[in-house]
Amino acid sequence: MNTPVHARIEMILKHFNLNQKQLAKQAGLPENTLSNAKKGKNIPNIEFFNAIYKALPTINPHWLYMGNGHMLADSQNGSTSSIDEQEIAKKMDSMIKEIDYLREQIRDKEEIINLLKTNRVV
Repeated sequence: MNTPVHARIEMILKHFNLNQKQLAKQAGLPENTLSNAKKGKNIPNIEFFNAIYKALPTINPHWLYMGNGHMLADSQNGSTSSIDEQEIAKKMDSMIKEIDYLREQIRDKEEIINLLKTNRVV
């Protein structure tokens, strides 16, 4: 099951008995950034997830970043296995590359739009 970001944030708040302001402060995030992510208004960047993981290291990073698995790290060893962490790192690298590619595509499209606007014949 892939838990959406807004649901993960809600689950974190409930489990750790925090409100948005407390979590934002603990993670060093702007409160409006957390609020917008919780409302589904934006998709948080990697720094957002890193800040929450740093503040709450008992969370399973695979669940936090990808929405898969259980919310808390394996209670027997206190963390996920190194294989899971390597898999997460690979997926994160892949996602970062895809985001960079999409940003490049957006810049190209914006440039085309601007050229069309400046060369428009009235």
